[in-house]
Amino acid sequence: MVTDVVFDFDGTLVDSRALVLRLYNEIARRRGFSLLTASNLEEMRSLPLLERGRRLGVSPFHVPGLVGEFLQNYRKELSELGFYEGIPELLSELRARGLRVSILSSNEESNIRDVLRRHGVEDWVAGIQGGSRVFGKARPLRALMKRRGLSREQLVYIGDERRDVEACRQVGVRIIAVSWGFDSLSALRDAGAEVIVDSPARILDYLERAPAP
Repeated sequence: MVTDVVFDFDGTLVDSRALVLRLYNEIARRRGFSLLTASNLEEMRSLPLLERGRRLGVSPFHVPGLVGEFLQNYRKELSELGFYEGIPELLSELRARGLRVSILSSNEESNIRDVLRRHGVEDWVAGIQGGSRVFGKARPLRALMKRRGLSREQLVYIGDERRDVEACRQVGVRIIAVSWGFDSLSALRDAGAEVIVDSPARILDYLERAPAP
């Protein structure tokens, strides 16, 4: 029986795609990385993170500095961020059904809380774990389950990226992948996503009929 629904943040709950694209390109121009453009963006959405970095000239050694600068700039633009259509209603319904809602994200907890607070839904979320590793969420997922005493059957993760799917497969928990985020449908399928939804309402449909893993 599912008791806990854990969400990714950027690309799943909030539409930060335009902001992420703009901030990345500002940094890329200063550091000499290749830019994300209308002509290459769709291809990049289908590639694993390391391959994207290779195509853009961003090595794994560049990532910590890039992420740090990115988050510093992101923090200044939080007022731009809003929920995808249907997300506030989804969170409200999950709460009404007695499910515990949490967020596990690579973004910083303070950023997440700020956005939730601005939209008046901070109290709807039982816990926020920010700052998870860019290249893997398996360890923080395991830590969350251990901390709360959850079995694999009790948790469902909802995310929009290949790495979300891969982390859940490593841990053995179910994932609902969403089609409206950063990664393409082909990337999600290649990672092994078995459930991909195209609207927040479909998440509720799946939870109502979710089979045991």
